[in-house]
Amino acid sequence: MRADTRDTVDDLLNVAEQLFARHGVEQVALTRIVGSSRQKNRSALHYHFGSREGVLKAVLDRRLKHLNALRLASLDRPERCSDLERAVRALVEPLCLVALNEPWGADYVSILAQVSFHPTLLGESVLDDANLSSIRRCKKLVTEALPEIRPATLNTRFRWLSDSVVLAVARWARNGSKSGRARDLMESLVEEFIAYGVAGLAAPPAEAVRTRLTVTARRAAR
Repeated sequence: MRADTRDTVDDLLNVAEQLFARHGVEQVALTRIVGSSRQKNRSALHYHFGSREGVLKAVLDRRLKHLNALRLASLDRPERCSDLERAVRALVEPLCLVALNEPWGADYVSILAQVSFHPTLLGESVLDDANLSSIRRCKKLVTEALPEIRPATLNTRFRWLSDSVVLAVARWARNGSKSGRARDLMESLVEEFIAYGVAGLAAPPAEAVRTRLTVTARRAAR
């Protein structure tokens, strides 16, 4: 991509990212993105992205590439912990660090929370599969660490964990990131997320809990 084209794309994506985060993806018209950018050619956005869904995909993919690299580095780092904890840390900690350290972090997490809540915002667009390689590795570690739990159940729990962490980090980025103790608070939040994630993923399957409760109730009734 030529340098001037790259500058145009970056300008449009930077503006879109800020507007999507602050006003909501559904509330931002493409004309507003172009009008708020440095681009005079109003067809530039349509030319490069085609639609609002295309803009949203590009905004997410651009940041997800960086986040994926952080997660892969976390997975490759030697840790004195279980594979389950390592997978959860790799999922959680890089997202928290992005929200804390990157100037675009809070906006990105805000948009990610919107998409987590309304996946239809992406329409038919699909995020770049290469940027999801770390997520696949995390899921593989979780599945191997918990063979007694059905993969379908683990997939559902992993999605719940991911969504809840995104929403919690987005709330923190909006309300707590300006605190003078932001870094300390985030470090504490990361450890709580990891404990929460490990416990939730490893919890006994629902049918086992129901059986145990039934047995307990019968014993109490004797």
